[in-house]
Amino acid sequence: MKAVHLNLLKDSERLSSSPIRLRVMAPILCVLALAGVLAWWGFLYTRILVRERQVGALEAEIAQQKAAYDKVTAKQGEISEIEAQIEQIEYFLASRRTWGETLTALAESIPPTVQLTSLEIPEPPPQKLIPPQGFKGIMWGPTENSESVSFVLAGRTTGEKPVYTMMSSFETGVFTNTLVIAKGDDVDEKNRSPKVKSFRQDTARAGDKSRMQAFEIEYRAKERSFAK
Repeated sequence: MKAVHLNLLKDSERLSSSPIRLRVMAPILCVLALAGVLAWWGFLYTRILVRERQVGALEAEIAQQKAAYDKVTAKQGEISEIEAQIEQIEYFLASRRTWGETLTALAESIPPTVQLTSLEIPEPPPQKLIPPQGFKGIMWGPTENSESVSFVLAGRTTGEKPVYTMMSSFETGVFTNTLVIAKGDDVDEKNRSPKVKSFRQDTARAGDKSRMQAFEIEYRAKERSFAK
């Protein structure tokens, strides 16, 4: 015999098997979601405030240290300027030439019949201390790589032979450390050394009956090299 199931409930009388209805859960879930969003935004806002305070503190510290930083920067600029000046002056120190040995040997090489009346190392022309483009400091040292130097002798003698004997002695010994000897047919007049600038009868002394001759000789000395 088959069992018969009768459904005597109307559709409106049917109930959900879930004890909590959707119309109750939906508002609760929305409130929880809103609370979560508000909590997240609150967290972010707090972090932003903390970061702003940190940035403000750093800016205040930077502003406080700016004066000290400017002083240090200015001192660094002064140090760089002084170092540049020292470097330029060192070029002059490196180009220094001493004449003590040469002058000592000269006194021993002059024949008795030769009398020196003048000995000169002409002063070179003034240095053109024009700062290069972009250089804002003061030029203390040379801008050229080298500087020509000459050595001029003038005096009186009884004849040409003693003078040429003296000139021959200048081609040996310590004189070669300072004087340049350049003569011969292959040397042009500009680079010739020595040059006999004058050799004439000495009429400078009135009433002097001795037949003395005045001479002036120019040597080209080794140039000053401005290099460290």
